[in-house]
Amino acid sequence: MQIKRTQQSRRESTIGKLVEAAIECLMEFGYHGASVQLICSRAGVSQGALFRHFSTKNELMLPVGRKVVDDIFAACIEQAAKLPGHISEEERIVALMKALVLAPRHIVLMELLMAARTTTDLREVFLVNCCDYFRDRFVALMASLFPRYALSNGFFATLLTMMTTFHGIALHRMLDEQATEEKMREQWLQAALHTELERIRTESASSRNPLYPMSS
Repeated sequence: MQIKRTQQSRRESTIGKLVEAAIECLMEFGYHGASVQLICSRAGVSQGALFRHFSTKNELMLPVGRKVVDDIFAACIEQAAKLPGHISEEERIVALMKALVLAPRHIVLMELLMAARTTTDLREVFLVNCCDYFRDRFVALMASLFPRYALSNGFFATLLTMMTTFHGIALHRMLDEQATEEKMREQWLQAALHTELERIRTESASSRNPLYPMSS
């Protein structure tokens, strides 16, 4: 029994090192620059150790993606606790969306999304698992922080559309985004969200969102 626990502990430690090393390499060198050799060197393990746990580099991207999403949301929750109590709901929501895409590790998601477009096995591993995981974490977070809208279809449709926009803003920022243009986009999104929240409050939507059922 002790041997089995020791083996499990070693396995978890090796995978943890590989995941962290892969994240660091993706941030520094991008998907194509983050080779198996580089990842293993950064993790301090052999390439054989990687392939004992993952058949390919892209299988490693599944725990990498989930770890990145968890870290991004942990940073966002921490940011939520720091927001002033007096700001409006739309200001709070936009600030949280911005915090998600400003998290340093968000760039790893962008790298993997772009690579998945032309890498079939990565697309199969990453898109369904990690993108859906991000979406579901996002929906659950917003439902917990803004419970008055948790049953509204329109609320989540609006937020998911806006989150997609923030992903695009983050991509522009990585390339050559001007601060004034980014501020303009944020102001427009905040104004649009204000209008939509007014509509939702007026309609008093009470039907559960069929796509994202929330546990009671």
